Amino acid sequence: MKEYPLPPPLPSPDAPDVWERIASIGLPVAIYGTGNGADKVMDELGRRKIPVAAVFASDGFVRERTFRGHRVMSYAEVCRELSDFTVLLAFGTSRPDVLGNIEKIASEHTLLCPDVPAFGEVMFDAAYYRENYGAFLSLYDSLADGGSRRALSLILEYKLSGALPPLAASAAGDLPFGLFDCGSYETYIDLGAYTGDTVRDAVKCMPRLRRVIALEPEPHAYKKLSALAEATERPRIEAYNAAAWERETELEFVTRSGRGSSSAAAMHAGAKARKVRALAVDGIADERVDLIKFDVEGAEKEAILGAAKTVRRDRPDLIVSVYHRTGDLLSLPALVRSLVPEYRLYLRRESGVPAWGIDLFATVKNGPGEKEH
Repeated sequence: MKEYPLPPPLPSPDAPDVWERIASIGLPVAIYGTGNGADKVMDELGRRKIPVAAVFASDGFVRERTFRGHRVMSYAEVCRELSDFTVLLAFGTSRPDVLGNIEKIASEHTLLCPDVPAFGEVMFDAAYYRENYGAFLSLYDSLADGGSRRALSLILEYKLSGALPPLAASAAGDLPFGLFDCGSYETYIDLGAYTGDTVRDAVKCMPRLRRVIALEPEPHAYKKLSALAEATERPRIEAYNAAAWERETELEFVTRSGRGSSSAAAMHAGAKARKVRALAVDGIADERVDLIKFDVEGAEKEAILGAAKTVRRDRPDLIVSVYHRTGDLLSLPALVRSLVPEYRLYLRRESGVPAWGIDLFATVKNGPGEKEH
């Protein structure tokens, strides 16, 4: 069992947020990144009347282009044009080489990484934290081990401050099934299966596995998932080109760059949508289920509601992504506990920036313990 230091207390509800820090520093602001995250950071800066002085990208992504009216520069060009500046990191990565470059920049200039939601408009700022401080205290007290409470405290410190050290300290490494003893699982449901990467992990670490139900709405990813299902004799893999939802229906989805697809309602105005079949776990789980993974790009609440009967019936172990929307960190643990009050809740985060890969682990067993990661 891993020995964690005494969990730190939650950040003070009176602490300034990252936007207040940016304003108080008073240096020109340079945005590092040119994707959806940069759009959201720049939108928030605009609301707070904080001007953007420059936009830059990693050397291999500069090219001759503009972003939001700014010529996209290299970091070296920004250094030549501005004597000193604050860098706002506005993209996500877990690549060691990119993280190393971020560390180098942070050693030369003030670098902050504002926490902006992947989906939805609710921002994690000082007002949000103060309003929900009591709920975060309750969540802290409800977590089953010191590692979970430590992770929550550090994640909240990062979300509030935008500072990278607490974010790095909150990570427990890469753990697709990290806290659970997988030896007894026979049926596994993977919601948001992508190309089958976590299905492969399941096959490797679950020797008694005989059935996998995997849902993936994005057509290109589903094609690879389907090929994996056809090529695998045991366990039986049932792949559905469908989204996970609270009932069987049809949804409008848009394809995102990178991993997966998401509900068009969660995306920016004008995004091109397509019709996607949606299924509820309760409509396809016709026998006992041992483990369900929910990683469905901001639709975790609806997917859990669509699995409510199965969860109450079988009390399976759960892995739930709790980072896509600002409110997920509070609302999803509460939803899980409302279905099965006996669930023991654990929180872990994978490495990388920003605070993505935050997973809630729920089990009615004695507890997965705290393994070395």
